[in-house]
Amino acid sequence: MNIDILNLESDIRLHAGEHLVFDLASGGHWYGHGFNHVQAYPLETGQIENDAFAVNNIQCPVWMCSAGLVLFADTMAPLRVSINSRGDGQLRVSCPDEPFTVRVFRGITLTEAHGKWLRHIGWPNCPPDASLFGDSLFCTWTQYPRCISQKRVLDMARQIRDRGYPCRTLLIDDRWENCFGDLEFSETDFPDPREMFSELREMGFDAWLWVTPFVNVEATCFAALARERVLVSNKSGNNAALLKWWGGTAGLVDLTAPHGCDWYRSKLKNLMDIGAAGFKIDGGDRKYQPPSADCVWHVDPGASGYSDRLLSFFDDLVPNRCETRTAWLSQKRPIIWREGGKDSHWGADNGLKAMVTLGLHLSLLGYDLLIPDMVPGRVQTMNAEDPLPTDELMTRWIEASAFFPFLQFSYFPWNYARDTADAALGYARVHKVLEAYMKIQAENRRSPLLRPLWYEWPEHQYLYTVSDEFMLGADLLAAPVLDEGVTRRDVLLPPGNWIDVWTGREVSGALCAWPAPCPGIPLFVHSRNPILMDVLRPVVKTIRKGTVSTGITTSAWNSGLTRDITVSG
Repeated sequence: MNIDILNLESDIRLHAGEHLVFDLASGGHWYGHGFNHVQAYPLETGQIENDAFAVNNIQCPVWMCSAGLVLFADTMAPLRVSINSRGDGQLRVSCPDEPFTVRVFRGITLTEAHGKWLRHIGWPNCPPDASLFGDSLFCTWTQYPRCISQKRVLDMARQIRDRGYPCRTLLIDDRWENCFGDLEFSETDFPDPREMFSELREMGFDAWLWVTPFVNVEATCFAALARERVLVSNKSGNNAALLKWWGGTAGLVDLTAPHGCDWYRSKLKNLMDIGAAGFKIDGGDRKYQPPSADCVWHVDPGASGYSDRLLSFFDDLVPNRCETRTAWLSQKRPIIWREGGKDSHWGADNGLKAMVTLGLHLSLLGYDLLIPDMVPGRVQTMNAEDPLPTDELMTRWIEASAFFPFLQFSYFPWNYARDTADAALGYARVHKVLEAYMKIQAENRRSPLLRPLWYEWPEHQYLYTVSDEFMLGADLLAAPVLDEGVTRRDVLLPPGNWIDVWTGREVSGALCAWPAPCPGIPLFVHSRNPILMDVLRPVVKTIRKGTVSTGITTSAWNSGLTRDITVSG
């Protein structure tokens, strides 16, 4: 079914297997969809082919265009989606398995149409405590991957305090359990977790635990949980349906069943009783569920419905004290969203550029209270032979991340030489002073907190293709450097008068070859907000511009993949 976008006014009902086809050019510029390994912005500048579009990281069956149209495929079923496949200039959407409806939201501008869709899905969600906006979250993953212990967690906390980071939230990642799914601390590596949590609280930390809904087959509780149908059953009814994930072979906790929720809640509350303050949620993706042909659910959630069941469970247990990298249609939940793991390189293929462009797409999808994953990406956790991030990449990554709603470190900035470490700490302090500004913007938002330049000025077509600048709230514009060796870049400002945060000079319009030393991200505040300028400028001025060189890597910390490492103290 070929649709003329310009004349489209009403919802469209499609039969199973029926294709909806749009000419991309007739809609102008396109946004939405969510995670894709190569993250084009706008969407028509790249290509997407997905024959089983279902939840994988944060995604959403929504595509919107600058002609003032939002298309919402209101389904949990897997879709077939292609965008500019082989350069054909078309958006194609179909559902092989069942009928579905594409809901249509129109406006004079895309901003107006987008607002109508956001209200339809129940956005905005409730923001977390203000202090989380200014927090420098730290997680153990890339510094101590697969080899954490009570000693290392406490040592990490002491190092964070010794170096003056404004950090309250410490996330204890992978491998704290005896076995995946036991949800009990390893007695060998964590001899006294209650005491560990107590020491962390004394140092001023809330500790969150990484958890999944997977129970590995080697877990001591697996057989009993399979028998009691706490886990999703297989078709024969005599065992759990099995899945493969990066941690092994497992069953999946059936959160559509009351007894599945009861078991999971009791285990997590036990962890909270000994001191866990929140959780880092992993899993929920369609690819990490048992094959549908072998599943017997208490209530079938559909291909993409399990992730929302998982998030619903946590928003009841620990609202706004949890983060997730996986979602489909969960925008109204009090959850902190996180981009999936980014690779530690510069590119649009899941690197630094993708971190920025995915952030823009996700915010437009209603996931605007967003962590841009970890600074500076996942380092060597996928491949121990990968090169360590250079000092320049580390610095540019923190420059961009500091102006997202939330900021998270893992690989220690102080692994690097002093100039690089100082720059990272400086930007962490800049992020901290934005706390009150972000709180006000988040609590009263009718627009995404993180947003593209066109959002406030939708009538200006030249803003729709800007992929390397973004707004934080209504009055702060960041223009990060996303290419190696660049120390000057063009900057395009929306209408109005803007103040360069580094110099205090008022500027406007297109700025060619604007200075961008490393560190030294071009940063502007709208002239209507002098209070924000007064807050930002004194802290920004403490960062010494241009002190980090290109082409060098002063960090040598690459032994976190083994258990045979030492820690300070």
